[in-house]
Amino acid sequence: MQIPDDERIAAFDRRFVRAQATHVVDLPWGFALLQSDFPLSHYHNRVVVTAAASAAEIVAAADDVLGGAGLAHRYVSVEDDELGQALRADLVTAGYEHESTVAMKYSGSDIDSVAHEVCAVSLEALRPALIREWRIMLPDATAELLDQLADRTGLYSRGAEVTRLVVFDGDVIAAYADLYTDREAQIAQFENLVTNRNFRGRGYGGALIRDALRRGRQAGCELSFLTADVDDWPRDWYRRLGYLDTSRAHNFSSHGATGRI
Repeated sequence: MQIPDDERIAAFDRRFVRAQATHVVDLPWGFALLQSDFPLSHYHNRVVVTAAASAAEIVAAADDVLGGAGLAHRYVSVEDDELGQALRADLVTAGYEHESTVAMKYSGSDIDSVAHEVCAVSLEALRPALIREWRIMLPDATAELLDQLADRTGLYSRGAEVTRLVVFDGDVIAAYADLYTDREAQIAQFENLVTNRNFRGRGYGGALIRDALRRGRQAGCELSFLTADVDDWPRDWYRRLGYLDTSRAHNFSSHGATGRI
């Protein structure tokens, strides 16, 4: 029986994130991730809800696991849209803020030619650009936080084959993104697209997407997807490029946590 694409995407994401953790705490309705080398990364230190649970259970688990690890933030991801909607009111009452993301799969058949040269680079080469962009997005961030946000990307290769894609404008990295591929599962994820504000409107982001789609197909990945914020403008842009919504997830944060980190 063919597995639906949304279930394949969810399974890939679970494998991907669990492989990066130093500790995984299994819960009756999900699991918690801890990454002791990168405690300031909320993405790597959170509770993931995969089955029905009450808001009280989730809050207690977040306090127990994340608080027990000495972390100040609380971050909870709920995979199922209906469950996330049902939990929203109670978690907001408990002091959590809410945001929603959508997984989008590529539905096009032909891939347009890439208008700009796209290169694959090492983390070492990309690191200054990562820190530069995080400093713009988080102007009050400490040097320690910026270092962790850049260096944590080295963990991604534990969960999938990682290709760091960039477009240069002269000697400057003008845009970059990540491609994660799982050849066995035949699935690829395009993520973390950033274009330097000085180089926007030149088609660099589109070039990165098309190059990633091409690389994914060359790796045998017949399912390619990305994630987008539900209420942000890139979602409509991705639709115009040939992506369709497949599933929605919900993230809840408190104590200074944010989905951005």
